[in-house]
Amino acid sequence: GGKKINPIEADAIVNEVRRRANDPALKSQSIGIVTVNLQQRELIEQKLREINDKAVADLLDSENDTENLFVLNLESVQGRERDVIILGTSFSPKATGGRTPHNFGPLISAGGERRLNVAVTRARRLVVVFSSFDPEDLSDANSVGLKHLYEYLKLAQMVSNGEWPAPSVSSPVGDDRHRAEIG
Repeated sequence: GGKKINPIEADAIVNEVRRRANDPALKSQSIGIVTVNLQQRELIEQKLREINDKAVADLLDSENDTENLFVLNLESVQGRERDVIILGTSFSPKATGGRTPHNFGPLISAGGERRLNVAVTRARRLVVVFSSFDPEDLSDANSVGLKHLYEYLKLAQMVSNGEWPAPSVSSPVGDDRHRAEIG
């Protein structure tokens, strides 16, 4: 089952959490991590605990249910909100022989597009996307959920490349915008 986890993406997400948790300007923003599957969720949670970073551990272990750091898979995120949502697409074409898999579990089943919508609308300020494949890899997707993921990743990529106009709503934080990390 190594195809369902992506250690490189997990490390990148852990580094982003660590950076935010230790940055005086960002540490007040609550964080939620959303993964596409359970195996990746467990991997990220394990890695977050293993780094022995007090700021990260304090966020994970906080008793405050509305502000603590959560790591959830797509099906479990409903009703939870955070300032920043880190969305990991979990799959890597390298692990599956060069082709991005189209079997995204709950995302491709009926209503999967609603799960994606729930995940990305949990963010009060910012969604940070980590993806190990090019959005174009999903251009031939036939499930509604994957089509939505494709559109969302394309938009994130455009924003990341500075090809999308900044929102007209002014933000208290200068660099507060959707960002994609396409690795």
